[in-house]
Amino acid sequence: MKKILVPVDGSEYSKKALLKAKEFGMYNESQIIILCVVNSLKDNPYIIDQDFTTELSKKNIEIGKSILNEALELFADYPYKAEARLKNSEDIAEAIIETAEEENVDLIVMGRRGMNESSRSLLGSVSNKVLNYINKSVLVVK
Repeated sequence: MKKILVPVDGSEYSKKALLKAKEFGMYNESQIIILCVVNSLKDNPYIIDQDFTTELSKKNIEIGKSILNEALELFADYPYKAEARLKNSEDIAEAIIETAEEENVDLIVMGRRGMNESSRSLLGSVSNKVLNYINKSVLVVK
């Protein structure tokens, strides 16, 4: 297991996933890629005012960077490579899958649920989508 991808959203489950990935990484001397996916809303048809869209985009990017900085703090003492990536996409699961394939990761470690638990019943969870559409090992942390 040389590369581990950890998608994060700032939730308690993603923090648990980070800690589990660190544990696996220490044992296997793995590179850790921490991914936060944000939606800049630049193509949102319901927002007509461009200035409002720009402010939302900036805010989402700031939040994503903050989440990544907090995640990297957990890896301050990690002796191997740990890096953070911010990706823009409307489909979080798709962005995770694309990153995993582009980076040829050996394992994805992700939380069972994210920040938006109420959308699970309507859209299906991100972890469920990743599990169903990727051909890589996935560890879902509870």
